[in-house]
Amino acid sequence: MGNTIGNNIKTYRKNKGFTQEELADLLNVTPQAVSKWESENSLPDTAMLIPLAQILGVSTDALLGYDSLSENEEIIARIKKTVEGMKHSEEGRAEKALRISEYLATETTLNPGCFEIIKDYVQETANLSMYADPVLENCFPGEEERLGKIYKDAIRKGAYLIGHCADRTLVEKTHFAVAWIYIHMKDFDNARAHINVLPSISPGCIAEKISMELTYFESGFEKMKDDIAKNSVLLFDMTASFLNTIAQDYGWNGETDEALKVIDWCEGIVKAYASMKDVISMDHYLRIRRSLAFFRLVAVKKSGDSDGAIKLYNKFKDEISREDLTDEQKKTVMDLLDNDIAHYGKYT
Repeated sequence: MGNTIGNNIKTYRKNKGFTQEELADLLNVTPQAVSKWESENSLPDTAMLIPLAQILGVSTDALLGYDSLSENEEIIARIKKTVEGMKHSEEGRAEKALRISEYLATETTLNPGCFEIIKDYVQETANLSMYADPVLENCFPGEEERLGKIYKDAIRKGAYLIGHCADRTLVEKTHFAVAWIYIHMKDFDNARAHINVLPSISPGCIAEKISMELTYFESGFEKMKDDIAKNSVLLFDMTASFLNTIAQDYGWNGETDEALKVIDWCEGIVKAYASMKDVISMDHYLRIRRSLAFFRLVAVKKSGDSDGAIKLYNKFKDEISREDLTDEQKKTVMDLLDNDIAHYGKYT
């Protein structure tokens, strides 16, 4: 986003779904005035800044460009680099999650207008809450007070982002992560409140779908093909996420035969989708393949069939070795699987 008030008004107006006429009505000005602001032919009166910011759901600093993402790029890059280094440390997963969340708690206090990092903080805290959940992994017995402070802080900062950030994607990701924190806190009413404001696929009124049609009618099929390719990757990512959840729950909780049947079905969908490599994210493909293999191992191992689990592991390793992947990709997927086995083996 350009660091100009006119461009900021235009961006935030569109993010709120207002036309120039609708914004003008809310401010009791003419549509021509809004048009002139956005084209930089004139500026709104200073007395107009506060009501304008309130209607657009942003701070006056954001409207004026003082906390625009461009001014935070250096901070974001530094923090993300530090977090990435923490993720590659030799600590266990749970310990890394705790250390990262506490680090981001400090950084978000020092940089309260950096919405990208607040979003990361809430997401990392959601990840931490999974490891801390006593029903799941219970990695931090006796640390309830320490974790509670992190949860409360992340939820508070997430609420600030939701109330002030004009970037719909950041807002939705934050709602999603806050919902997970509440789920692991067993506060299901607040979790549901955040879930209920997220977009749903059930009506079929998906922005990406109608956007492809808009491109077709506006620019023709050849241009639409670019949108199809981009949205196909998004669709695979969403599908893989759904299948991961299904396989995970059946692997850990289902009867062995039922779990294996469902996981085989999930894998069939993934393989069919991935028959065209240009419509998938290879990183997500490798991760879902490892997840399905791991949850298949869980289903067999928890039934007491250790030998069967070893056979499944070797079968998967052989299958990956023969798949159309680079040596590095083959190593990556097996490393991911081995890492899961090392971490979760104690639970099976």
